[in-house]
Amino acid sequence: MIKLIVSDLDGTLMNHARQIEKRDLDAIESALNEDLELCIASGRMYSEIKMIMQQLTERYYAIGQNGATVYNKEIELLASYVFEPEVSSRVLQTTRSFEQFVNFIHCTDDTFYIRKRTEASLSYENRILTACTERGDVETALANNEMRCSKISFFGELNHLMQMKNELNDLFTGAIETFISDKDCLDVMPLNVSKGVGLSLLMSKLGLHPSEVACIGDSFNDLSMFAITEHSYAMSSSHAEIKQKASYTVQSVAEAIDHILTYNRSLQQ
Repeated sequence: MIKLIVSDLDGTLMNHARQIEKRDLDAIESALNEDLELCIASGRMYSEIKMIMQQLTERYYAIGQNGATVYNKEIELLASYVFEPEVSSRVLQTTRSFEQFVNFIHCTDDTFYIRKRTEASLSYENRILTACTERGDVETALANNEMRCSKISFFGELNHLMQMKNELNDLFTGAIETFISDKDCLDVMPLNVSKGVGLSLLMSKLGLHPSEVACIGDSFNDLSMFAITEHSYAMSSSHAEIKQKASYTVQSVAEAIDHILTYNRSLQQ
C-alpha cells in the first residue's frame, strides 16, 4: 500500500507559468482524502515551495534544495546539510574562469547570494521567487564560515554545463555531488546530499518501507528518489534516460496519482 506521494515541482507539478494545474490539485486532494501523505521534493528553497503551494490548504512534508533541507508538516526543520567551508569556497574559486555562467550561492536559511548582479543574471534571478543579495566577498565569507552554503547553482547552455559538471567531478572527487536539475541549470551539492537522501531520512522518521512510497519527477536530480522505490513516475517530457529509470511514464501528476490510487484500491479488494 502506498502511503506517501513525493512530487517534484518544476516541470512536474508546476508548469512553465509557475502554476499548478487544477486537475493536479484535485488529484492531490483526492489522495489526501484517501489518507495518503504528500511530500514536495524540489531543488528550490523551502520559502519558494511554500509560495508555490499556497493553493493547497492541507499540510505537507518538504525536501528543499535537492535534499539539503527536510521539513515536517509542522514546518519544523528535521535536517539540513551544508558544504565544508573550504570546499564551497574552492568550488567558487575554481569556477571563476567560467564567465559564461550565472551562479548563485544558496544557504540553508533560504538566503541566496550572487557575487555581482549583471544584466545576464536578472532573468535567472526572476525565476527564483525570493530576493537575491549581492556580495562581492562571497568566497572569503564561505571560507571563514560566515555563510553556511548548501547549494551552488550554475545557469547557462546545457552542453557547457555538462562539460563543467565533468570537470568539477574530476577536481572534487569524493567532496561534492552534481546534478543537472533543469535544461539550463547545474546544481553542485555537498557530498552525499540528494533528494534521495532527504527522502530516506523522511521515510525513516515516518517508519515507511520503500514499497509504501511513490515518487514523481522529470529531471536528473529526481533519479536518487526513483532508486529507492519501485513506484516511480517520470513525466513524458523527461529526458530518455530519466524515463528509462522510472517504473512508469505519465503525462501529468494527476495521471500518476490516479494510477497510485487504483493500485491501492486493488490491494483492498
